[in-house]
Amino acid sequence: MKQKVRRKMSYQTKKQIYGFLFILPWFIGFLLFFAQPFVESFKYAFQKLEPSSQGFVGTYVGLDNFKFAIFRDTAFLRECVNSLGNLIQVPLILIYSIAFALLIKGKYTGRSFMRAVAFLPVIIGSGVLMQIIKEDVFSQGIKGGNSVYLFASGGGLQDIFVAMGLNQGIINFINRIISQIFDLTWRSGVQIMLFLAGLHNIPEYVYEAASLEGAREFEKFFKVTLPLLTPMILLNTIYSVIDSFSDYGNQIIQMIYSTTFDQVRLGYASALSIIYFFMIIMVLGLVYFIIRKYIVSPDE
Repeated sequence: MKQKVRRKMSYQTKKQIYGFLFILPWFIGFLLFFAQPFVESFKYAFQKLEPSSQGFVGTYVGLDNFKFAIFRDTAFLRECVNSLGNLIQVPLILIYSIAFALLIKGKYTGRSFMRAVAFLPVIIGSGVLMQIIKEDVFSQGIKGGNSVYLFASGGGLQDIFVAMGLNQGIINFINRIISQIFDLTWRSGVQIMLFLAGLHNIPEYVYEAASLEGAREFEKFFKVTLPLLTPMILLNTIYSVIDSFSDYGNQIIQMIYSTTFDQVRLGYASALSIIYFFMIIMVLGLVYFIIRKYIVSPDE
């Protein structure tokens, strides 16, 4: 009798299976906890919900909620533009994360402590807690009259920039970056860990070959490290964009929350959520379209 020959799975197939297993818990959680509310939000967006003794009763209003949000609610449109402006943090987060990941990649005493410090903001400084910490830092600076607030806001450097003769537009741009240092540091934990994983995924023989060719350290970074980190750059860019749009302190999130619970306009709040959702999808699609052509795989 002929024995059946078992076909071994290719390495690429195994990687695809491992990837699917990694996202399987999230997919199950989405189906159990998020799928139904997501569908319900779409349904509510086309209704006007009013409280009654039996609960909320919906009246179909078609596209009225969407038309009001787009053509009449100037506050919503203004905050949408402001949310897009907040994306200036994304390239700063990426640069900071790559630099810190390179710092904690090497072998030296205290490396484990430095890695713990890098990931600490993810544990204690996300969402509502981060907002409380940030507000407490600035409020203490104002009450105490010390230099912490001035440094964090960039106000202490204003006179220096003016004395240097810099244009007011440049000064405002620099001050805005300085004022975001606190957020920048506390929003980079996940990105640092992902970049660190990407750095460890780069084969050592690539650097050895570059050294034999006479490449200097900065050439290794721009010719080897940075190109091979492009998959992680894409991943971290997408993560940072989503994190910026879904942050607790985001004004649109606050507006939707206020419309839902303070004004009790559930239908209109759902419409705002749907519009905001599709705006995020379009931004992510644009990011992916721009970066994907530069992606370099370590296996290539």
